[in-house]
Amino acid sequence: MQAALAALVADGTLSRAQADAVLTAIAGAEVAPPGTSPVVAPAVPTTVTAAPRAASVAAPVAQPAPAWRGRLLEAGVYLGSVFVLAAVALVVQQSWSTISRGTQLLLAGGLTALAAVAGLLVGWPVRPQRTGADPRHAVRRRSASVVLTLAVALAAATTVLLVREARWSGVVAAGVALVLMLAVHLVAPSVVAELAVFGAGAALMGMVPDAVWPAPGFEGPGDTYDFARTDLTRGLLLFGYGVVWAWLVSRRLPHRQLGVALGLVAAVIGAPTTAGRGMPVAAALLGLLAVAAVVTYLRDPLWAWMVGAVGAAFLAVVLIGNRTMGPALTFLVAGVVLLGGTAAAVVVGRRRAARAGDRGAP
Repeated sequence: MQAALAALVADGTLSRAQADAVLTAIAGAEVAPPGTSPVVAPAVPTTVTAAPRAASVAAPVAQPAPAWRGRLLEAGVYLGSVFVLAAVALVVQQSWSTISRGTQLLLAGGLTALAAVAGLLVGWPVRPQRTGADPRHAVRRRSASVVLTLAVALAAATTVLLVREARWSGVVAAGVALVLMLAVHLVAPSVVAELAVFGAGAALMGMVPDAVWPAPGFEGPGDTYDFARTDLTRGLLLFGYGVVWAWLVSRRLPHRQLGVALGLVAAVIGAPTTAGRGMPVAAALLGLLAVAAVVTYLRDPLWAWMVGAVGAAFLAVVLIGNRTMGPALTFLVAGVVLLGGTAAAVVVGRRRAARAGDRGAP
């Protein structure tokens, strides 16, 4: 019976709904008790079968492009970018010193322009990402972001060649990279763009103190150089940069959890850098960071806050205890802090889940 109905559906005599109705009626007749009438489904007019067939012929549904095409494009962009960077590294390693400065500028500028044009062509005419944007554009947007990031890296290298004063070349290059990467992030946002923006800003913060107070290798007598001042300034800049990135900038990023994690990493790295002026300064900064991260986690339950708080507290205990309690006791206290922070995070997470379940219950 089913084979016969399937043949009628295949040649268009019956629709699928009509065939299902016939099967339902036959099944009802077989299981109906003696003396009762079987329940028959209402008949479906045969005239409705022609309309769907005609509509399907008149307006065929467009099939989406195969997913492998987008993956192939993205993989090609990534591999091409890696090959370009590898080629540039080989040129620099083997024969860069033998090339004249004009040729170096021409080569670096030409590669920068080529990468910028390629990035625009790959992403054109994709617009900045918005809510409800066509997901088909996501691959092109990510690919364009990678190529444009490569162009920014080449532009930073060109800037290093243009700035003649060595101690300021890195600062200017990092500033140029930061400005250009902000533009790339607005046009083609991606994880790669966020990482590049963060990296350019962190590099800028780390290079400024060395440019303002050059090391004895550049100028000034070595016996009067204040290394602790440079380290303190660098540490405070990195710490402040990480705090601003974690608490403010991350709210404007598509991948907020990544932004919070990057900011906390910069702050945790920057705080111990200030230890040139004494361990208490670094430990105090780490303690403030841990408390602020825990308080923020209570109203914004992202795992990055708790991981950053535990890491900052662990480092603070190590900095203080290594001088006063000895290594063994220091790591014991740090382990207790680590376990306590993890347990607190689990308890808070369960309570939040229970409250959400109570609010959702009728």
